[in-house]
Amino acid sequence: MSILSEAANDYCTSEHFFFLDTQLKDHAVVILDCWCQAVGDDLASISIESSLQQMMRLDLALEIRQAVPSLLQGFFEYLESRAGFPQAAQWSIAVVQAADGYQANFRQDGSVKGQTVRKKFADVGRNAPCPCGSGLKFKKCCIELLS
Repeated sequence: MSILSEAANDYCTSEHFFFLDTQLKDHAVVILDCWCQAVGDDLASISIESSLQQMMRLDLALEIRQAVPSLLQGFFEYLESRAGFPQAAQWSIAVVQAADGYQANFRQDGSVKGQTVRKKFADVGRNAPCPCGSGLKFKKCCIELLS
C-alpha cells in the first residue's frame, strides 16, 4: 500500500471526511483508491489533469463523478494539515484550476466527451514522391506499409 493510499484511508476516518456530502461519502473510498492508483507512487510528478481524466470514466453516477474535484480538494486540504505532504497545496491549486475543464467534459446524458484525433501527415498520392525521402514514388516504396 502506497503512502497516498494510507493517507486516503486515514482521511476517510478523519473529522475532515465528516463535512462531505453523504452521497459522496459512500463512494469516497473507491474514488480515492482509484485516484491513488492513477497517480502512482512518484509524488513529485503527479499530473492532476491526467488523473482527473481517468476519474471521469469511473462506473459511477454522473453526480458522483462530477463531485470528484471537490472530494480531491478536501483530501488535499487534509494532506496539507498533515505533515509529510508539502505538495498538497500545489495539488489543491491544480484541482481548482482543472475543475472547470473537468466539468465541461461531461455530456448531458453523463457520457464523457472524447478528443478529436487528427492525422499528423498529409495524404500522399500513389505517384507522389515517397514521404520517407527515398526518392522513389510512393507506390514503389512504402505503400505496402499501409496494408
